[in-house]
Order: sequence, then C-alpha cells, then structure tokens
Amino acid sequence: MAHLTIERVSCHAYALPLARPLYFGDSALKERQGMIICMISADGYVGFGEVAPLPGMSQEDLKTARYQADKLAAELKGMSVPLAREELLAWLKMRFDVKVYAPSVRFGFESAVLLMAAAAQDMFLCDYLREDSAVAVRVAGLLQGSVAEIAGQAGLLLAQGYSTFKLKIGARNIPLDVHKVEDVKKLLGPKAVLRLDAGRAWRFDEAILFAQNIGKNQIEYIEEPCNEPARFEEFYRRTDMPVAVDESFDLRVMEDLSLLQGVQYFILRPTTTTGVTGFLDVMKAAGVLGAKVVVSSAFESGIGLTALANLAVLTGEPAGLGTAAWFEHDLLTRPVVTAKGLIPVDRLNIEAKFFDPAFVQNVHVM
Repeated sequence: MAHLTIERVSCHAYALPLARPLYFGDSALKERQGMIICMISADGYVGFGEVAPLPGMSQEDLKTARYQADKLAAELKGMSVPLAREELLAWLKMRFDVKVYAPSVRFGFESAVLLMAAAAQDMFLCDYLREDSAVAVRVAGLLQGSVAEIAGQAGLLLAQGYSTFKLKIGARNIPLDVHKVEDVKKLLGPKAVLRLDAGRAWRFDEAILFAQNIGKNQIEYIEEPCNEPARFEEFYRRTDMPVAVDESFDLRVMEDLSLLQGVQYFILRPTTTTGVTGFLDVMKAAGVLGAKVVVSSAFESGIGLTALANLAVLTGEPAGLGTAAWFEHDLLTRPVVTAKGLIPVDRLNIEAKFFDPAFVQNVHVM
C-alpha cells in the first residue's frame, strides 16, 4: 500500500470546564475550547487531531481556526496521501503551508494524517516517525504559587514518582527568588532536577546576579534568563548555566545556527508555534547544535496530549505535559498521564473505547 485515500474528515467542537481559571494578563479562562479532527481512510484507518488555539498565547483565535479547519476538511475529502514517511512529511509541508494555516490548525491536521498513516502500518506515531521502539514518557511536574503552596504540590508529586520539576522565577526581589529556589531544593531533595523559567523578566545584570547566587547544583537550565535574547550566549559564557528558549524566541533564526550558540534547550509547544513538521525541523536543527528539545503543552485535551507524547518520545527528555490536572474532566476517560508522572507506551495511541461516551455520540466513526 503506497498511498491512503482520505474518505472522510470531520470537525467536532468541544468545551471543557477548567478546575481552576487560567490567567493571561487581566483575563481569566474558565473553559478550554477547541475541535477534534476525525479523519478516516477508504481502508478504515482512523487518525485524530486536536485544533485548540489558546487565548493569550496563540496568534490565531478559535473563529479563525474553525474557518480554516472546515475549509481543509472539505478539501481533503477524496485526496490521496503517500504512506512512506519522508514523502508524507514533504506532502504535509506543502499542503499545510505555514504562510496560510495557523499553527493550531497545522498541528491538528498533521497529527490526524500522521496517526492515520501510522495506524495503517500498525505502529505508534513515534515509531512511524523514527522507526524505533516506543518508550514511556516521563513528565515534569509544575510547581507554582507561594513556597507553602509549592510544598504541598512537591510532596504530592514526589510521592507519585516525579523527579523533574519546573519552577517559575523572575521576581523583582532577586534575593527572594534565590531563597525560593533554595527552599524548593530542600523540599525536593538532592536527587530532584529543577527547570527554572525566568520568562525574560530580568535585565542582563540581574540575571547574572541570580545565576551567580544560585549555582548550578540541581538546575537543568534557566528558560529565557534575561530580556535581551542576543545576550543569551554571553549569559551562558559568564555563568556556565544552561540556557533554554521557548516559543517567544524567533524560531526563524534556526536558519542561522551561529545565532544560537549558548542555547542548550528548546522548549516547544507544537500546538501554538511549529505544528508537527515544524517541530521535527527544529529537532533536526537542535541536533546540529548539540542542543536538546523539550515538548510542552498548551492545555490540550487528552487527544492533543497523546500526539504531543509521541513527539516527546523522539526527544528523550521529560516533557511538560502535566496540564491535564487543570481539567474537571477530559475527552478521554483514561488519563494520558498516570499518577506516577509517566505516559506509558500503551497510552501513546488513541483508542475509541477510552473516549468520553457523550463525545463519542458526535464522532460517528467510533
């Protein structure tokens, strides 16, 4: 079988209430809205994708994404797609042009096509993309709030088996942040690893001061350490502290790798920036640099998390996919992330029997 013919594509809207509000500036998000893409081939192979722009983070809104998704659903019906991996990746780049389609739309439709192709070969998506055996994905725990709140979160996550944690920093009182990190280290114990996210909150000299006071012990990296990205390399040279960049970094500079010296980690949210094929391109460029890639979510349902987990397998790094706890309930009745902070191999695929029954009624192929 060299090709698959797409017989049907449908878009299904969802709205999931959040257990607690998500704040972006002055606005609070109380529910997560998006669409699930259901794609079926003439041979009966099914692929699912999620299109869910995140207000306050995505460049497109849900209305734009819906328009593009409906347009693509109509255009793709009856289309033949290559089954061979490299041919299919090239086809996806051509068909879902980054200059035409929003990141969330590209991610959702690329996921659906790729999962359908993987299903046709009885493979997990990660295996299809790299011809290797799937492994469990370790998830990084998220710590936020006051030290007292973090203490409660840390105790729960440690008991579940988490060993890598993300902590937001960037307070105007730098000594306070230094003490915060030291307190968190004591809470977590000497074997835990911390990923710090400064979010460009500091000036260059402030970031240097923080790094000199905190030291490298147990710190995997500092994400966006100062408000001058052009000085990230200098920050690394002066502190020997690994630097990570996130989606706020202009990924177009990946075309000139000389601009990225000093960057050891790329934190990518494929749903808001790169899509799947763009993510694979960044991974390739990062490999040339000797840098690592960390997959992060933007509060997707279990459908999107499953696709992201497959991408995380390719990186070999603990992923930032622990956002499911923000939902009162999910579209999948079986959690993607287990209580032990892992995504097991058997959850790297989307099975119809684990869909929420109320949602299944609208997805007729299941």
